[in-house]
Amino acid sequence: MNLVARLSCLLSLALLLAACSQTPDTGEARKVLEAELENAHLAELLEIASLEKHNGYEDGNGLYTIEVSYELEARESLSDYANQVKADESLSGMDRFAMIMALSALRVEYGNFQAGDTFEEKRVLTFRETEKGWKVVE
Repeated sequence: MNLVARLSCLLSLALLLAACSQTPDTGEARKVLEAELENAHLAELLEIASLEKHNGYEDGNGLYTIEVSYELEARESLSDYANQVKADESLSGMDRFAMIMALSALRVEYGNFQAGDTFEEKRVLTFRETEKGWKVVE
């Protein structure tokens, strides 16, 4: 076997092994957490400023669990955002009520925060490997 063929074979094997050993990382965790903020209608108020993966382990049956910590940062003050929600005529009464209740829960959790305030959070996320990549298990 010539040198080029051997190198090609080794490169292919290395790529195959790397693909097989991939596990969920901070990119997948960030997507999940950002989607949660979006679904809770809080993405305009809070953003994930940083995220760190601390541990990961296979649970069996195609499941993989990761432990992450992340920092949420307020884009604006809770009071200002609550006032915007209350004044938003495009929201139905029920949507406005639901958002105000969610903001009340945030106030209980974090206090009456200001723009730029940060909050440390920890989560454990479990993923299942699918044909289209890692998907979080609800």
